[in-house]
Amino acid sequence: MLLLILLLLTLAPSALADDHPKVIDAIFQPLAIPGSPGCAVGVLHKGETATKGYGMADLEQHIPITPQSRFYMASVSKHFTAMAALLAEQEGKLSLDDPLAKHIPEMPAYASAITLRRMLDHTAGLRDYLALWGLKGWSTNSVLRPEPTLSLVARQKALDFAPGQDHSYSNTGYFLMALVIERATGKNLNDYLQEKLFVPLGMKATRFQHDHSDPVPNRAHGHARSGDGWKIHDTSFDLAGSGGLYLNVEDMLVWARNFEDPKIGAKLLPALAVIGKLNDGRPTPNGYALGLRRTTENGQLMISHSGGAIGYRTFFARWPDHHLAIVTLCNGDANPEVLTRRLAARIIGTPEPKSPAAPTPAGKPAASAAHSKLTGVYWSEELETIWRIVDDHGALVLENEGGRQPVTIDPSGAYRAGSAEIHLRQDTSGATTSLSVSTGRAHDIFFSRRQ
Repeated sequence: MLLLILLLLTLAPSALADDHPKVIDAIFQPLAIPGSPGCAVGVLHKGETATKGYGMADLEQHIPITPQSRFYMASVSKHFTAMAALLAEQEGKLSLDDPLAKHIPEMPAYASAITLRRMLDHTAGLRDYLALWGLKGWSTNSVLRPEPTLSLVARQKALDFAPGQDHSYSNTGYFLMALVIERATGKNLNDYLQEKLFVPLGMKATRFQHDHSDPVPNRAHGHARSGDGWKIHDTSFDLAGSGGLYLNVEDMLVWARNFEDPKIGAKLLPALAVIGKLNDGRPTPNGYALGLRRTTENGQLMISHSGGAIGYRTFFARWPDHHLAIVTLCNGDANPEVLTRRLAARIIGTPEPKSPAAPTPAGKPAASAAHSKLTGVYWSEELETIWRIVDDHGALVLENEGGRQPVTIDPSGAYRAGSAEIHLRQDTSGATTSLSVSTGRAHDIFFSRRQ
């Protein structure tokens, strides 16, 4: 009799698993606002799953978010790109120690010193294509296609740092990695992973989108606030690798289960969370590995990645020691990382998330004394774009392909236009001859003065 009782207790799901829907509701129910986007969430804990949806997937058609709703994954896509690279290496199609120049000879000479592995752990030094497009004046609402993006990246005359010398999160590395996979295997990233990973695992709702105009069944549309309402903000990217993946929380839990009980890539999966090393032996800052981050907080190991683009925000995390995985996918302005961490805290006692940092103070308009130094027409060969800095009724304004924006001075005294920091280069007379422009992930872009 005792043996029977013990057997039944072993087979029965845990009480905690039974409580998962209630625990999820306690965190996410405030997002279930009529006429508002929201989030889908999925939990895998000790073999048990729970999935829920809150808010609206489609405000036009009044379609609610469900566990079957597909979301744009943004940067959470990256570890699937890394997995594709590992699968291709296993097949002998490429090596992560190959130089980039071997597969993309269009790149400048410095590509011979960049290995594919350096691209995947963000230590290649490549300027970020999103930052470069931004300096041209394009936005995340622009249609970004592979060919002009490769041309833009290949025109860069320098790296931000020597490969392996430092770390800078790079969308460019993963965009190029997708192109390498296509050239090495003869199949684009989606077709390759459909064959090698998605179909074999039964991830039927998962795909990389190579054409933004292709329909996405069960799409949860992205949204951004506009006054008291919302605007639709779906992606118009045709770029895969750094982003481009669509899936739902049900498929993401299938993938999470593959880490616990591997059906595909058993020998490859651990590599996704092995932190890289810089040239001097130091670990890659911020715990970045091949498409994932490995961090330890208060003794708790977490392997994760966040994503954010257009009207989507996503987060995927695993706590391997607790056999817990959570995916939170949002199509508005909810913070999926904070929500995920709160849910994990309820389930396994991980620390509550810290409050978001306060926003950086806005800059003030540039003083009139700076006008004569900055006004002029500037050309960047690397971006193939013109900047005009003009005096508009006493205010400095930058005009480029994206329109107009004010030039300000930030608290440190630096000139700024949006996220771009502008440094003047002057001759002996004090006249400005050129500009050196940097933004978060692209440094020292040269603009020569034309007028």
